[in-house]
Amino acid sequence: MTARTRRPCRKPFPLAAGILFLIVISLIQPAQAQSLYIVDQFDPSGIDGYSYAAGQITNVWGNWFGDAFQSLSWDSTSDASNNPNSGSMRIVANFNGLGSIPNQFEVYDYIDSITPAPPGWVCTNFECDVRFAAGSATVTVNGTSTFGYLQFGIETPGYGQDYFGGITIPASNTNWVHVSIPLNVVADTNLLDIGDVLIHIYGPYYSPGLSGVTTLWVDNIAFTCAPLPPTNCVIDWNNVHQRIDGFGASSAWDGSWTSAQASMFFSTNSGRGVSFDNTTNFSFNGIGLSLLRSRIAPGGTTWETSIMQMAQSNGAAVWSTPWSPAAQFKSNTNVDGGSFVGTPANYQAYASQQAAYVAAMKNQYGINLYAISVQNEPDADVTNYESCNWTSQQIHDFVPYLYNALAASNVASTRIMLPESQNWQDYSNLAVTPMTDPNVAAQVGIIADHNYDGSYGPANLTKTNYGKALWETEVSTFDPFDGSISNAVYWAQRIHLFMTQAQANAWNYWWLVPAGSDNEGLTDTNGIPALRMYALGNFSRFVRPGFYCVGVSNNSFTSVSAYRSTNSGSFAIVAINPGPDMAIQTFDLTNFTATSVTPWITSSNYSLGSQPPLGVANITFSYPLPAMSVVTFVGQGYVAPSSIAISNAAFGSSGLVLTWNSSAGSSYSVLKANGAAPPISNWTAIVTSYPPGGAGNGWLSYTDTTVTTAGGPGFYRVRSP
Repeated sequence: MTARTRRPCRKPFPLAAGILFLIVISLIQPAQAQSLYIVDQFDPSGIDGYSYAAGQITNVWGNWFGDAFQSLSWDSTSDASNNPNSGSMRIVANFNGLGSIPNQFEVYDYIDSITPAPPGWVCTNFECDVRFAAGSATVTVNGTSTFGYLQFGIETPGYGQDYFGGITIPASNTNWVHVSIPLNVVADTNLLDIGDVLIHIYGPYYSPGLSGVTTLWVDNIAFTCAPLPPTNCVIDWNNVHQRIDGFGASSAWDGSWTSAQASMFFSTNSGRGVSFDNTTNFSFNGIGLSLLRSRIAPGGTTWETSIMQMAQSNGAAVWSTPWSPAAQFKSNTNVDGGSFVGTPANYQAYASQQAAYVAAMKNQYGINLYAISVQNEPDADVTNYESCNWTSQQIHDFVPYLYNALAASNVASTRIMLPESQNWQDYSNLAVTPMTDPNVAAQVGIIADHNYDGSYGPANLTKTNYGKALWETEVSTFDPFDGSISNAVYWAQRIHLFMTQAQANAWNYWWLVPAGSDNEGLTDTNGIPALRMYALGNFSRFVRPGFYCVGVSNNSFTSVSAYRSTNSGSFAIVAINPGPDMAIQTFDLTNFTATSVTPWITSSNYSLGSQPPLGVANITFSYPLPAMSVVTFVGQGYVAPSSIAISNAAFGSSGLVLTWNSSAGSSYSVLKANGAAPPISNWTAIVTSYPPGGAGNGWLSYTDTTVTTAGGPGFYRVRSP
């Protein structure tokens, strides 16, 4: 069997409403140009230089995994079109429950020759013909005997599978059946870069599962392709969602950094860094993280104080998590594994210890902790590192002790965070008992959980926040180090989903710098940035604490989210192109405008690189998003005020003070005319674009320092802009 060279693919996303969406598009655009790409018609000559008539089909098609697979061959006697000069692919499987991966098979073409969509085109439909042999294994579905569920898909990065559809054929039908599956690249961006076809049957898909031998034939595999539709998204300034508290990662178990390392993570400066082994110099653009998660060692200490101080001095908020209480509080008297022993004495003693830690950080090191977590992953049943299991009732009982201990230590402003489950949906319901008690819930500031629900999980990111800030506080993968742009785009899309679907207030990666040569950190083990660090920077550098997520509607496969400040008019639009080709994205601004935006690009060529400003014309701008890229557009929004009324004009110590009502994000011009009587036409602007950065809501004043009480009559106007 020919060895297969795997090439990068895009990551899959849920297929919600994909079929209906594409049907609607085809009705709206009936005249759209289309092209049919034939993958394999199973003619005798075969493909890629391998002759099927000479028995070489297994050089093109084979079984990827699944021990139900028995054989694969070219059958010249069976063709879906009854063409005597062609044939089909015959697959035999035995669903007998044997093997390490029983009761399924995954046939695929392992020669990377499939490139259905030319640049600027996408696949909109998959089709093929299939038939099952009489007597093949069956399973009853809703009272009907069937051959099970036959799925079709493509490979994803990390050797995963994305099944975009399938068919269930009644066992009474042993004729050829035409399969046609609409494809939606907007809902499933993996379909932007198709390199193979998967043919899959999972025997237990329908209970109780298939049992016995199945023979099926497949013919005429093809994709329909069409030009990419125009991409357009609408940013609505007035459709305001959640507040953003920040973006961050952890320094747990780290000791100290250089100032350059801290600057790379927490400032917005550009600089030069050197690897930990002093062999590599590199330039960096600071990603401006606004959160740092530190570890509380058992006993209420830490050795991360210098890192915490550097992060805070660069404007980041610092918060802390314990991985385990001291051994005396635990069932196994060991910091690794075990459970918390929830007695009133332990609650009081441990709460006092944790509050003393918070107070020490403030009083001895000048570190004002934003929050303290009750426990890291209280539902993770592990024994090989610092950990501790807590029940929901124990968390409920402990919170009042901690709350009162913080107040007694004069650090009551530090928020209490819980439960930090290992899974985003908190399947152990650790937050339920404390948060359904109104007295305890009032003492909690942040609901937080991790996202170890699988690479694309959970399917539903929305969850109850109990009226508190909702933070995602740890996630990574553990596969070998990958600092590529495809990995960066994957993480950008994950952040996008947490901001737009989960509506999280904060998002945190796991480590800043990993302990091993995997993907647990934003850099490699030498501190050299992976591109995912800069993809995170496309959010963290520009979407600052106090910004709010605003509504975006988008008809494209790109992922676009937008954020604005409520008191300055600053905004950031983050656009992700996961496709292999450049995409022209149009942005329409609703309920605000701007004069220009500045793009910042992370791609295979740029590491959060600034580009020349782009003008905004008639509240619209377009930009070519590079293939596989994350682009943040930064601008100053202007919101036209409904009316302007000068409420007061009075002389102060420096001149004439004018006061008027202002709207958030608006800028104003003050005009003056001297020595004239109405009507007045000779107005002169004495200040424009005032105040710098845009106004906040409420009254706004400007002082004309050039006028005196002896200067004669004068007239003033205020307009926006």
